[in-house]
Amino acid sequence: MAEAECTGECAEECAAPLKIAVPNTTDEFLLEKIRFITQQRIVAEQKTPDEIRVLQNNGENIDDDDLLKQIKQLDISRNTSWESEPIINFVDSLIVKALQKEATDIHLEPLTDALRVRFRIDGLLTEYRTFPQWLAEPVLIRLKVMANVDITERRLPHDGSFAFENFREKVNVRLSTIPISNGEKCVLRLLSANDSEQTLESLDFSEKTLQALQRIFSAPQGLFLVTGPTGSGKTTTLYAGLREIIQQKINVTTIEDPVEYELRGANQVSVNEKCGFSFAVALRSILRQDPDVILVGEIRDAETAQIAIRAAQTGHLVLSTLHTNSAKSAATRLQDLGISKNVLDETLLGVFAQRLIRKINRSSLQENEQHYSGRTIVCELLLPNGTYADGTMHDNAQKLVETGITHQEEIDRVMGR
Repeated sequence: MAEAECTGECAEECAAPLKIAVPNTTDEFLLEKIRFITQQRIVAEQKTPDEIRVLQNNGENIDDDDLLKQIKQLDISRNTSWESEPIINFVDSLIVKALQKEATDIHLEPLTDALRVRFRIDGLLTEYRTFPQWLAEPVLIRLKVMANVDITERRLPHDGSFAFENFREKVNVRLSTIPISNGEKCVLRLLSANDSEQTLESLDFSEKTLQALQRIFSAPQGLFLVTGPTGSGKTTTLYAGLREIIQQKINVTTIEDPVEYELRGANQVSVNEKCGFSFAVALRSILRQDPDVILVGEIRDAETAQIAIRAAQTGHLVLSTLHTNSAKSAATRLQDLGISKNVLDETLLGVFAQRLIRKINRSSLQENEQHYSGRTIVCELLLPNGTYADGTMHDNAQKLVETGITHQEEIDRVMGR
């Protein structure tokens, strides 16, 4: 109801302030941002992050239908630029919706007659919905502007990143675009900007694997590798191990592409290949910074592998990742990069391989249907003596099936037959 139409009791109701739960009622910048977005007077109530999360989960989800109606009412030829408020709100709503669904990636795919949006949830791409095709261009330009990439060049792939914050959480968004037949496809990777505070004990490791990992992370020097495909939780495992030791009197430095989320107590360095600041260049510089523990986001080339090995031989604990299918194949991959077997035997503390498997949702089981909720880890830890800390990955996968945590079909989907 418009303000001029309100009288008497109605006027008092319209003027009632909006109650907002915030973690810090003295954060005037946040409060002013809320006032600007809501265009209302507000009353801030201090709540803990857990209390706010409960309130959010009990509240209404974003409804894109109303927003889409607003966009359709615009004069498409003149008013749907990336700078228009409906486009800005539309982009924000997609990111918030993906966060509500606990998605890790957003895929925006221009089709011949529509813009398809899909979310990756628990490792699988699921279609969210399709929108009018004319939305593709202003939405993509808006995202490119946010990620600070060239909006005029559409023939080449682009990579960028930006921080996104709403009342619920703050995330780092990595943008990747590539030209396709119907325009430009855009993928957004959503990475929490806050320290999750997970430790090795909070992850789903067996007792034998946990104890072996704790011994490795407390070693004074050597090389430890984590392998697995993209999205298998390698960084989560390494960060969890670092939290075990980061409070000790040591210098912990990470080199990442890019820094995924904050790790309190560590010095985090982001590489920039475009200006020549590669993993190898960063690693050489960090070795002059008196480090005790170094996390190298990924060993991609021979130069990085050689420097990492030398660091592991000269009194540093070096942690890194490789893209291999198993723990055993990691040594072969390093030998392909020029590392001799004798040097590996001297420096390698262990190789950890992992995958993420969807868990059966017991609360929604129905006859002849398989429902999943959340994921758990299936792993193997290969020790320097050639044995496994607690069985191979396939052994541990079968245990998950036998104990009813997942289905054989899910194991086959992730790991193959």
